[in-house]
Amino acid sequence: MRSKWIFVLLLALITSGFLYAFYHGKSVRESIIFFPIDESVIFEKASTTLQFIGKNHDDEYTINWNVTSLTNKEIFLRQDISLLFADGKLFDTLSKWEDHSQKLAQDKKIKGGDSSYYQAISLHYGEIHLENDLIRSQHQMTRDHLYVIDSEYTNRFAFKKPHTEEEQEWKNILDKVTEKQLEMSWKQLINFYHIKQEEYETIPLIELAAYNTKPLLGLTMAKTQEVIGSLWEGLYKNYFLGLKTKEGKVISQIGSTMPLLLIAKDNSHIVILIQAENGLPFKLIQKIQLNE
Repeated sequence: MRSKWIFVLLLALITSGFLYAFYHGKSVRESIIFFPIDESVIFEKASTTLQFIGKNHDDEYTINWNVTSLTNKEIFLRQDISLLFADGKLFDTLSKWEDHSQKLAQDKKIKGGDSSYYQAISLHYGEIHLENDLIRSQHQMTRDHLYVIDSEYTNRFAFKKPHTEEEQEWKNILDKVTEKQLEMSWKQLINFYHIKQEEYETIPLIELAAYNTKPLLGLTMAKTQEVIGSLWEGLYKNYFLGLKTKEGKVISQIGSTMPLLLIAKDNSHIVILIQAENGLPFKLIQKIQLNE
């Protein structure tokens, strides 16, 4: 009888330990939250790189997708997330987190089989816990792109910037294909939601990385970082982890269009428009508090 109770107790301890690890891990992984910026924490290094590896035996090619970052000191939580788009549509996601960490590094091998324009944008995030239960954060964005040409009329090759006439021609083709697909989807979304486009400045998500060091329309640099931090918090919960319908169902974000950010010219809010792979429209709204 005693051995039976020992077994039951051990089983309970193992189960509770597993459940704690599961829920604790889940809460950490979903904890990209904007807190006031801690200027004492900086990213000494941060990068997103797309590298063409070459042809596989099954007539596909491989791209290495690498995301790394390093803060100047160890902090409570580090997390990097990355979004990879192919021809303007979400192709895959990448995520890694560690607590009490300073450096993160992750990579993934991506297979493709057609000529495509790949674009990746990453958020490097840190949560800092100070004395007196104060919580602060820090973040930085990086991006990269790659043109891969896989045609029966030419040998497979890849480039970031065109250096030959042939590469320039392929860049023009892939840029036009991507732009047309996105413009069509974004126009449908703007019409569907009856948005007055003249009241907004539009920024495709991939271009947000440029605002690491320059302010958004009409905002200070400090306010820009606050808005961007809150924006990524919303994108992580409502896009990176899946698209949430009005009925509460979560559908895959893979194959959806690159989010279009519409920043109100009066700086009151941001509208984020996304079209799922099945054509379902999604609209997110982020309010901007201008009063400090």
